[in-house]
Amino acid sequence: MGSRTRKGVPRRALAAVLAAGVAIGAFAGAALLVGAAPEPAGGPSPTVLHAAPALVDANRAVALAVATVCVEPDNDNCVVQEASVFVRPANTSSWTEVVGRVAQGAYRFEIAPQLVPIDGFSYWFRLRTRAGSDVEYPPGGQMSPIRVLTTAALPVRSLAAFDWDVRERPEATVLKAGYGDGVGQVGRRPGRVDEPPQGPSSFDVGSDGSIYVVDWINRRIQIFAPSGGARRALPLPERRPMDLAVAPDGGLDVATFGTEATAYELDEAGRVLGRYPVAYGVVARVAVTPAGPRVLTGPSQWSSVRASMGQALSAEAQAATQVTAIPPSSGQLAVSQELPGARIAFVWSRTDGSRGGAIVTLPPHVSAGSDFFVRPTLDGGAIAARGLWDRTHNGVGVFRFDALGRIASFQLLPEPSVEQDARFSTVRFQAPGSVLVVFGDAHGFRIDRFEVNR
Repeated sequence: MGSRTRKGVPRRALAAVLAAGVAIGAFAGAALLVGAAPEPAGGPSPTVLHAAPALVDANRAVALAVATVCVEPDNDNCVVQEASVFVRPANTSSWTEVVGRVAQGAYRFEIAPQLVPIDGFSYWFRLRTRAGSDVEYPPGGQMSPIRVLTTAALPVRSLAAFDWDVRERPEATVLKAGYGDGVGQVGRRPGRVDEPPQGPSSFDVGSDGSIYVVDWINRRIQIFAPSGGARRALPLPERRPMDLAVAPDGGLDVATFGTEATAYELDEAGRVLGRYPVAYGVVARVAVTPAGPRVLTGPSQWSSVRASMGQALSAEAQAATQVTAIPPSSGQLAVSQELPGARIAFVWSRTDGSRGGAIVTLPPHVSAGSDFFVRPTLDGGAIAARGLWDRTHNGVGVFRFDALGRIASFQLLPEPSVEQDARFSTVRFQAPGSVLVVFGDAHGFRIDRFEVNR
């Protein structure tokens, strides 16, 4: 099985993979590539790349795959000679080993339908190197497996054909900023031959409507009033692109991207309260929780990174904290997943604790792109934003579902900026029913507000 040096995977190329949702196996277009723990002090170790599904069809075969990269591709500790996935159906106690086969530079596995019951299954990988060492993914192996849910009992809805040329118009532009390093400006780097320009890497909205923008080029977080006026700036702990999440009290969580990422907790003045190396995975998002930052290391795989303020969790403990959803859904289920056959599954927890959701069949030739958010609503339904594309178009589909999973409304928004590294944070939800989208071009950076049809 071939491996490539980690240094041979440029950060921007990796970001592009994550943004496009390119995945190994049957869930192309919906999953992230997630890596294993950093190499041990005793020598190199392969980093495992895997596309973890969030939802699958019950009683149908599921395809999984793993690939690796390593700092010394020819070292015996880096060359993987065999790989197995261990599968445990829900409500059982025994693991079934499925041996992988090599295909197109990856190990591929087919999970038989009888291992995919209605209640889902759990799994973990073991890779054996030519040196005889084992690498488990996730770290901790069977003590911290990946949990997969199924689409059982979800109603099937069809999205009617829509016109790509008819895009929703914004209600307002909530923020407009020029490029530069002055007050109220944001930094921008010109693109190269194979890369687009780089602007602010992320934004989020505070509980009072203030807008926080990661102006990493100027190593600061810019804070704007709800009206768009510049308020103040906070220092960033590193001069690197980061994702951002704002806590209700004004505190901030930020995280760098990719492998060997770092999450930080900042107070409202920008002082670093905690620094937490992310022990595994390819980080694409960060979220605020009462237990500290959680980072997205795969579709539906949110992991905690701190044991207590200032103290990081081990790789095994981080893997063991994986959950499917994070606040503001207060730990409730809120997830979407592309399925084979031009379908998207949306699942959420209703206010009474029951499960809501729907499988949406897309129009011909339309595919699912980035998963921006799924937000349960007080009426038992949900608002969801998902990237949609075909060979010549890109946009954002905003769905409003009622409590029975019916599509109450659908709106097509313009494609967000491709200059923001936090691709999944280019579209944000703002209560009670607004969607904020980032746009950027040679003339400036702006955030527009769109209202969701009720």
